[in-house]
Order: sequence, then C-alpha cells, then structure tokens
Amino acid sequence: MDDYRTMSYKGPIHIGTPPKQFDVIFDTGSSDLWVFSSMSKANTKDYLHTYNPRMSSTYHGPTGTFEIRYGIGRCGGNVLKESVKLGGIDVNHQTMGQVTYYSANFDTKDNPSDGIMGLAFRGASKTNTHNVVMNMKLQGLIPNATFSFILGGDPDSVGRDGSFLLIGPPDYDYVYNNTISYVKTSGSDGMWSVPMKTILVDGKAYGFCTTGCFALPDTGTSLIVVPNDYWHEFASQIVSKRSDCKFDSTGIFCHDGADGLPTISFVLGNGVFKLEPKQYMLSAQGGQVLGFMPSDFRHFILGDTFLKNVYTIFNMDNSSVGFAHTNSTGYWHEEVSWLERIKTLVFYAAIFLVIVSLISAAYGPVKHCLQRAFGREAQTPGGTALRPGGYRQVVSIPAPAYMGGGGQLGGGPGYEIKNEMAQPSAPAGDVEDSQL
Repeated sequence: MDDYRTMSYKGPIHIGTPPKQFDVIFDTGSSDLWVFSSMSKANTKDYLHTYNPRMSSTYHGPTGTFEIRYGIGRCGGNVLKESVKLGGIDVNHQTMGQVTYYSANFDTKDNPSDGIMGLAFRGASKTNTHNVVMNMKLQGLIPNATFSFILGGDPDSVGRDGSFLLIGPPDYDYVYNNTISYVKTSGSDGMWSVPMKTILVDGKAYGFCTTGCFALPDTGTSLIVVPNDYWHEFASQIVSKRSDCKFDSTGIFCHDGADGLPTISFVLGNGVFKLEPKQYMLSAQGGQVLGFMPSDFRHFILGDTFLKNVYTIFNMDNSSVGFAHTNSTGYWHEEVSWLERIKTLVFYAAIFLVIVSLISAAYGPVKHCLQRAFGREAQTPGGTALRPGGYRQVVSIPAPAYMGGGGQLGGGPGYEIKNEMAQPSAPAGDVEDSQL
C-alpha cells in the first residue's frame, strides 16, 4: 500500500545535554516515552537516531528495566531520567526508556521513527511515570495539562493549515460554532477511553453499543478498530449495497470507488461526528481498503481515520476528551452556503462593533477596548498582562504521513516545529510569536 498519507504522525523532540533531536510518534494510546538506544541494532541504521547516555551530562540511570507490548510488536530496555525538550519547553528528570531490543515492525526504512512519546496517564505507564505534558505542569512550566491535535485530513478542506499538536488551551479558531463535546474518561486504567453512545450507519442504529461501549481516541493507531463482537454486523452494513465489496478477519475491501457506501456516524457526548465514504476510503493496489479493521481489543479504537476529521482535546486535569468539528467539517456537514456564511459574519461583526462602541464610550479609548476584546497585551500598574492562553506550544506537521511504526499501524514523516508563546516583553498591542 503506497497511499497511507495522513495516516500516522510524528514530530521532533530533543533529549539530553547537549540536546539531540529524535523524531517520535505522538501516541495517545500509550503512556511511555522511549527512543532507540545506541546499544541496540538500531545504532547500525543510518536512517535512525539513537540515544547514547555517555554523550549526555543530564543522564541519570539506569533505574530499572521495562517492556511494552503494543497492538503490533513489542520493545524493551532500560529506564532512565533525562532532560527532554518539546519545542521550547524543557522538562527536567523525565523518566523514559532507551530501547535495546524491539520487534521488526518498529524498524521501517520507508517510514523511520526514533521512538514513541506516549501521552496517556501514569496508570498505563510501564515505566511508572507521568507523561511529558503532565510533568510540564508539575514543574510549573505550563498552567494546565491540556493538549490537542489537528491531524492532516483532506488537503483541500477549508480551515486546514497542516497538522499540529498544541500544548495548552484549545484553539477555537479551529472549532466550528465554538462547540466542543467533552466526555469523561471511563475509569482508572490510565487510558483515554470514553463512553460512546452508538454508531450510526446512514443515520440508522443497528444495535451497536446497546449495552454500552467505549472508544479510545488513539493518535498512534492508523485505522478505526472494531471489537470482534461487533465486526460482522458492522462490516455487513457497510458493504450491504455494494456487491464488489468484501470483508474478512483483516478488513473491508472494495473495487469501484466510494459510490453507494454509507455515512458512518459516531455519537460521543452531545456530538455526532460523521465520516463520509471519501473520508474512510484508502487507496490500495488493485482497489480500495476501508479504514476499519477488527480486533480482540474490548473497546473501539478511534484511530487517525477518525481523528483526522475532528479536532480532539485531551484534558489531563479533569480526565476528559473533547471532540469538535473543525471549521471545515462543521460547515461541510451543515451544508452552509457561502452567502449564508457572509451574512452571519456581517451580523456578528455589526453586533461586535456596537458593543465595542458602547464600552469605549463608557470606559476609555477604542484601542484599549480592542486590546481587551482580543486578549492582546495591555499595560497594567504592575507591568504587562499576557493574552489568555499564556504559553501555546505548537508542533506543526505539514508533511504527508505514511503507515508504519508503533501502536496499531502507527508511524509517520518528519514535522516542522514552531513554538508560540505570548511574549511579555513586547509593546502593548504588538504580541508576536517566536518560531523555531
């Protein structure tokens, strides 16, 4: 298969002193950070970066050993503590692993990655540690342990400008109608599993989740994974109007494009999130493979086939996941015409100007009101006040992605990274973002 673009995602981090770059998969389906060790066979591969503790002055260890089994493959090695930088934020004494042995699927030359950064909770950690984002909060580097993902979907979609991992509050510029459907996680297993009300096929329920089921939003999994108990009925409904489509214990396969395939909807919290056929159909040699696969895992896994069509927010402070239509998918699902959009924008702009004028007349110059309205910096008696959000750490992922790596069908290409932080030293009204 040579068309698994937008199906897996990775990005750069830096480990050690002096810092060395590693390109790792960001994985919400696991909790541990690890990279290949210079003591492993990966050290002989010129397309992989390996960690050598002798080359870092901030290495501390080993403190133990670990082994992790993923949906596909396993790896293990030594536990240590190190300095880890994600963008411009340095985390000290981060517990992590250096992998000294691993299964072959982690070593793919066409889609190399140097390791995995798990972003689930400590309860699922094999190295008994908090993930990097939570340690950022515990070390006072960020106010809240919240992060979110926009993953590359249709490159022609409105409102898409690549893929990114944002550390900090969600960016409402990407949220359609300012509406996020938050769902509490299901328990204490350390994973991001959330209750899912049902799945609809062309708007109809076929008995899925009648007794309750759970879904795991997992950036480290490429496809949507369906528990074996639901697989036969689920796949049967998808192919019911297409005689050329077949399914078996590995997936669903078609020959003649997307026509006649149903819309699949996932009901999460108060939101209904639709996938049209073109959004879950993947090209394959000799036809198409659909973005679903069966598994003996007890929960549904909402992998990148689903996540690349929504904006997903992970809040570690209150153990919840937020799902939102992006500006592109929201408009598309609601079928709002461009004329209606313009009318709506004009209406709200008029209301906004009236409000600003009233505030300006009552409290001060218009410039001061606009600064307050937009959250820009404003002079205060004690110095400067940062715009809402404080630090905004963005990992930008403009490159296409490919199948491979860890988790379930995980992996991807290299990314760019930019660090967006509110700068307290900038003049009032002139906040700028610094980029790496």
